[in-house]
Amino acid sequence: MKKRNLIFLILLFVASNRAFAGRENYLVRCNQKLVEVVMEDLFTPVVASRVNAYPNLAAYAVLSQKGRTLEPLEGKLNQFEKISAPSNKVDLSLSALFAFTTTAKKLVYSEYMFDQFEASESGIWLKNNKNDTMLLRLSMEYGRQVAQEVIVWMKKDIYDYTRTLTRYVITDSAGAWIPTGPGYANALEPNWPLMRSFVFDSVNAVKAIPNVKYSEDKNSEYYKNAFSLYQQSQNLDTNKRLIAWYWDNNPNILKSDGHVNYFIHKVSPGGHWIRIACQAVKNRNLDEFKSAEVFTFLALGIYEGFLSCWTEKYKSNAMRPETYINRLISPQWKSYIETPPFPEYTSGHSVVSSASATILSGLIKQPYAFTDSSEMYLNMPPRRFKSFREASNEASISRFYGGIHFMPSLTNGILQGNAVGNFILSRFKKSAK
Repeated sequence: MKKRNLIFLILLFVASNRAFAGRENYLVRCNQKLVEVVMEDLFTPVVASRVNAYPNLAAYAVLSQKGRTLEPLEGKLNQFEKISAPSNKVDLSLSALFAFTTTAKKLVYSEYMFDQFEASESGIWLKNNKNDTMLLRLSMEYGRQVAQEVIVWMKKDIYDYTRTLTRYVITDSAGAWIPTGPGYANALEPNWPLMRSFVFDSVNAVKAIPNVKYSEDKNSEYYKNAFSLYQQSQNLDTNKRLIAWYWDNNPNILKSDGHVNYFIHKVSPGGHWIRIACQAVKNRNLDEFKSAEVFTFLALGIYEGFLSCWTEKYKSNAMRPETYINRLISPQWKSYIETPPFPEYTSGHSVVSSASATILSGLIKQPYAFTDSSEMYLNMPPRRFKSFREASNEASISRFYGGIHFMPSLTNGILQGNAVGNFILSRFKKSAK
């Protein structure tokens, strides 16, 4: 009955004028839709990195059955076993799409958005393939089969277990993180370091340079870093304010207007970089195999970047600039952008953006300049960058302009992200050439 209903729904979309073809474009559309759904469902940036990773891995796993340019994932990813080969003739591109969407629906709340997407894409495919419903059904079934194998593996990453653990307990040690306004939310994802890494033997495989030693002495390096941030916050020009807001990427900002509180939804840091990748894939006219590499390795880098960063955050447990400056420099000072609810060191934007830039620079033919229009939905003008690295450096410094990170968190976070990105590329070095 479900199969008949799906076929009926698909046939309703056969009249669509958009072409399915362009083997590379369906992966772009899949990722664009996933970013949209992640925004709708208000996933935190850390959880969003997991949501973005598994669907791309499922699509990659299908396409690795088709092209020799894609290395199989078994032996490359922790605990990943070889997936089943198709037992019937299928369109592997269409199977990859269904593997992506089926996996995604196990990770999101707004499944209906992917039901609509599947129906639309399938109707387009039927129109361009002589209404071959049999091949559609077999391709869909194989994609769903691979997705189920990926989902079984996914459930071993202990995400569900981390949902059952107790909330973070604040400590009163010197320099320790405490919640900040306006929401004074409890620590975000303190148990994320328990998550399984995709590629590393340990979450400590990439270690951050140790943070500056906490001190309240005005002659100390720590105090000088805080005072430097405070001074620049008093002289933010228009361009620095724009940069701070452009890369804010806080999925859920709390705003207050009198007695009314409301939230502004934004794309996550990982989603921002996936949108940049979507544009690059289209601009370079990459085939579906290279596109699968770009999206999969990028998603892995974003996930591992957050995992490495969060491990350091809850290890060093450093207080935010707002807390330090309020105590020792200016009691009424507030960061220009909203301070997120987790420890300061290292900067997640710096780690994830640096990892993303490293991976994209290794996979996209260089030099590559681009105009990023990812924030136009917020009425923010596009920004022009000479390279992925220039964009990632701007994303990093935006956190200093925004007043939520000290400079060592940025510079050391960049190094941390570089290490993550280079490891991903080396792990798949044969196909990444």
